[in-house]
Amino acid sequence: MAKNKDDSLLDSIIRHQAYLYRLSSHEVMEILKQFNRESNAMVSQLRDLLDELSESEKTALSGARYTTVKLKEVKRILDDWQDAIVTALPESFAVSGVALSVYEANYQAKILGKKIKEPQGEKIFNQACKKPFSGGALIDQMFTDMAENTRRRVEYAIRDGISQGQTNQQITQRIKGTSKLKYEDGILNQSRQSIDMVVRTARSHVSNTAYDETYRALGVKKLKVSATLDGRTCKFCASEDGKVYDIDDPSRPQFPVHPRNRTVYVPYVENEDEKFVGKRPYVIKPGDAGQVSANTDFKEWFAVQDESFQREWLGKKRFELYKNGDYTIEKFLDPEGKLYTLKELEALDKQTFKGLGL
Repeated sequence: MAKNKDDSLLDSIIRHQAYLYRLSSHEVMEILKQFNRESNAMVSQLRDLLDELSESEKTALSGARYTTVKLKEVKRILDDWQDAIVTALPESFAVSGVALSVYEANYQAKILGKKIKEPQGEKIFNQACKKPFSGGALIDQMFTDMAENTRRRVEYAIRDGISQGQTNQQITQRIKGTSKLKYEDGILNQSRQSIDMVVRTARSHVSNTAYDETYRALGVKKLKVSATLDGRTCKFCASEDGKVYDIDDPSRPQFPVHPRNRTVYVPYVENEDEKFVGKRPYVIKPGDAGQVSANTDFKEWFAVQDESFQREWLGKKRFELYKNGDYTIEKFLDPEGKLYTLKELEALDKQTFKGLGL
């Protein structure tokens, strides 16, 4: 594998992930511009229409009865907004997703010092669309639930506002938010946060699909899990860090396994790259960061951190069990990678003791 004199393969991939996060920020902003444009138009039309409603029409609207021409127009505005979100946003994401697929495939081939045929971005992206990510989400449906839930909350806000005697301005501010709080107090802002999360996670899914396709094309047989060394890493990814899997192992985790997942696979060549050369970064808290050997996995790194960090990451009770030396990070998880409750853990231990006659 081609390696820079001073950097390891792991160094380069970790640095690349940081660049990808910045690129994702740009793509998030572009999609949010579309969302804001459609949403602002919807709120503006609703505000004007609410001003035209009679008291009887408001009463009917509060009961979800779209019986007059104007009330049917209210429903049409909401329908059109929902349709625009579930159509325009996926189309925008697909364009950037195809471009990302091509770039990621070329990047992995180049960093491994090998050449591949010109990547077929649409083929890789379509492959990503077919595979679920982050607990079962699909790219083609990732904006659908958000749009439906937002539309429902908007309808509820209108009905509740009317029944509570709120003014039309108060109702629309409840939907859009107030300029004083930079519109972060409105219903629509919850959707912006959802968009940020799902776009970043879906782009990670596209990247990981491109990596997988490229590794296979280059004949890579084994993959090593690389999580992030900081306090935001989940218990599952921490327990997986450093593990090596056959690329065709059907039981290996498919990252991203949860929203905003930063864990990736890196190529692993047995007997040639038993050990990585170089460093990998870590972050304890803002202003407290550094580097450790690239061969250090999360469990080893975590073991030498101070107790305050360990207690905060594990929680008080799990920290006490960990500190006593009877529990490793992996033992706090069930076979599917879900975190055991302390009661579940205690029940399992009782079964073990019983089997040992203790």
